[in-house]
Amino acid sequence: FRSSVSPRMSPLANASIPPLFALLAIMLVGLVVVSLLLIRMRQSLLIGYFVCGVFIANSGILDGFADADTELRIGQMSEFGVILLLFTLGLEFSLSELKFLRRLAFVGGAAQMILCTLPIYFVAKWLGLGTAGSVVVGVALALSSTAISLKTFQDMELGGSPGARLAIGVAIFQDILVILFFLLLPLLYTGTDPTSGGILPTLVELMGKGLLFVGISIVLALWVIPRLLHSVADTRSRELFTLTVVGLCVGLAYLGGLLDLSLALGGFVAGLAVSDSIYRHRILADVMPLKDLFLTLFFVSVGLMIDLRVAMGWWV
Repeated sequence: FRSSVSPRMSPLANASIPPLFALLAIMLVGLVVVSLLLIRMRQSLLIGYFVCGVFIANSGILDGFADADTELRIGQMSEFGVILLLFTLGLEFSLSELKFLRRLAFVGGAAQMILCTLPIYFVAKWLGLGTAGSVVVGVALALSSTAISLKTFQDMELGGSPGARLAIGVAIFQDILVILFFLLLPLLYTGTDPTSGGILPTLVELMGKGLLFVGISIVLALWVIPRLLHSVADTRSRELFTLTVVGLCVGLAYLGGLLDLSLALGGFVAGLAVSDSIYRHRILADVMPLKDLFLTLFFVSVGLMIDLRVAMGWWV
């Protein structure tokens, strides 16, 4: 987030108002204004969300009441939007469709990463970066954002197209690859043998946790979740049904996090677990408003991380 916060008191600050509430109020009001302007200009709202975050972070609005902890809470809250986004993606996929796409997604994802990483790696080496730095830059620039891709496809009403599904499959492959890549980063910088530095046992442990998570998810999808949703639906309580759906999403994402997997991947698996349920469309209707709100906060929080003074210092 922003590197420093000025000690002077902002005119928008008040000791009786919690900093998190004040920051949320400024963000949401600013988003409404920016979104209305961009819609009239027929521009992408995603750009507006990001620019709104950059403006709030660098305009001095936050001075005096928003500290690093407040901004960090916004970032943590916004991650919930990504979890819900991947949950809805898992809902829109089905297990049979995922089986059909797995070869295309994994082969296509591997080919995309290799074809994008290698040229960037050689350019970085030519510019004087070391081997480890060149690999990191190559992998980083080869990655794409699952959240931005899915949001863009949905805005263009192309979410169900074969091309969009293949692209999202490749993005999910990248998410899985990033987990392994972070695990191998120490190996890149130390140059040790992967079989002697504890890397191989860690990889085996991670794969075991992944298989355990998939196994638990399959058991829940086949025997637990359908009965649970049917019992909740019989109560005819809309609030309880929504609570149950969000609880399933967050609970499985949390389980994935406990097993050192991505929270977003946990949300995706949770969506897959209920994708073949007869309540699929009802679940989507309940989750969509929450997803849109928290996902918007995610894009704004990305902008909040940008300190233009630091960026310009590095640029020159």
